[in-house]
Amino acid sequence: MAFFCRYWLWLPLILCLFQKLEAQVSYYDQRSGVEVLFPSNLTIFPHQWAGKKVNPDIRPVQAEEIGRIEDLLTHAFSKYPLDLLNANLDRVYVLKSMKFYGLPYGGTNYQHSIYLSDDTDNPWFTNEYIEQVFHHEFSSILIRNFPEGFDKTKWLSLNPPYFSYGKGGADAILQGTASMALDPVLIEKGFLSEYSTASLEEDINVFAQNLFTGGREFWRLVDLNDTICQKTRILIGFYHKINPVFTESYFRSFYYNTAQR
Repeated sequence: MAFFCRYWLWLPLILCLFQKLEAQVSYYDQRSGVEVLFPSNLTIFPHQWAGKKVNPDIRPVQAEEIGRIEDLLTHAFSKYPLDLLNANLDRVYVLKSMKFYGLPYGGTNYQHSIYLSDDTDNPWFTNEYIEQVFHHEFSSILIRNFPEGFDKTKWLSLNPPYFSYGKGGADAILQGTASMALDPVLIEKGFLSEYSTASLEEDINVFAQNLFTGGREFWRLVDLNDTICQKTRILIGFYHKINPVFTESYFRSFYYNTAQR
C-alpha cells in the first residue's frame, strides 16, 4: 500500500514536468540563434495578458507543420542582418491559432518576442501570409526600439486632411475591418489596405510586410502613386538608419528573386 501511496504522490509532479516539456518543443535558427517554440499552454504570454478581459486562448500547432514553419522562418530571418536579429528578436512562438478578447489573431508581439498563427484550416494562412505577419510584427518591435529613426511627422503629413486613425488593431478585428489585402480605394488616399487605417502602427506594419514580401503590384504602386511612394521611402529610410544594408534596391530584390524561382 505504501508503494501505491508514494506513486500517486509523485504522479502529479511527473505529469506537470511532462506538460512543461511538451510545451517547450522548439529549435534554434542555425544562422541567428533565435529560438522558435511550438507551445501548448498559456504560460508563453506575459502575465499582464491574463484575466477575463484579454482572455487568451490557444491551440497548439500540428507536429507535421514544424518542418514547414522552420523553412518559412529561415527564409524570413535571412532578410535581416544577423546583428539586427540578435539584438531585437529573442524568440518566435508558433501556434495553430490564438485568440484575445475572443477574437482570432494572426500575430502579435511583446518586447523581443513574436507570436504567429499557422491555422492550416484557414486557406488564408499560406507561406506568404505567415511570412508577411512575421515582418508586420517585427516592424513593431523595431519601431519601438528605434523610435528616433522614424519620421512620424512627415508620415502623418501625407495622410488626407482631417483623417484620423481608428482605435487600433483589436478594434479593427472586432469591426471586421482588418483586411491586409491591397485596397484600390484606400490606395488613392495613401493607405495600402483596410487594416492600415486602424492605427499609425498598423499603417507602418502593412508597408513593412510589403517591403519584405511585396510583389509586382506593390512596387507598381510605389512607382505610380506619389503618397505610397513617399511613405515607402520614409520607411526605407528608417530601416536604412538602423542598418545600411536596407536600401530600396535591397527591398526590390526580394520581389525579383521570388519572381525568378
